[in-house]
Amino acid sequence: MRDEWIERLARLFEEHPAWVAAAGRLSPDAASAVFFRHRPGEVWHLEQAAVGSRLLPGAARDPDLVFRFTPRSVERLEAVTGGIGEFAVALFALMTEGDPEARVDFRIAADFSRLARRGYLSLLLAAGPGVLAFGAAHGIRTLGALRRFAAGLRRDPEPWER
Repeated sequence: MRDEWIERLARLFEEHPAWVAAAGRLSPDAASAVFFRHRPGEVWHLEQAAVGSRLLPGAARDPDLVFRFTPRSVERLEAVTGGIGEFAVALFALMTEGDPEARVDFRIAADFSRLARRGYLSLLLAAGPGVLAFGAAHGIRTLGALRRFAAGLRRDPEPWER
């Protein structure tokens, strides 16, 4: 069944220059589970493509990250201009958004060492000073603080993942 919001998010992952550049920094094994608030019970996944990432129906084989998007969060992400750093700050801001209709729910499925091996730490560094400033504003100023933060986001599946 066609869905405007799923199609719009898929286009961002496949075509937006910042998203394509970000995907190019990740290992070919990197994958994420994706859910949509307006489509409960449906499971999607992101996998690396030759250029960018593909959003596909079905469960990820071994996801590193888990996201749940809303239509409003997709709209807000579509409005992002700039590079990897601007995209990363916008995504992190949506993860901390107070309005559930705009928030991107997020958790980490992989351990810290797998995230490092699959390129997520180098992606954060490539995102630049805006991401570092955003992290510092949220108490993440060192690699140890980032590791503790990531460990806090590793938890049992949320109800929206079942």
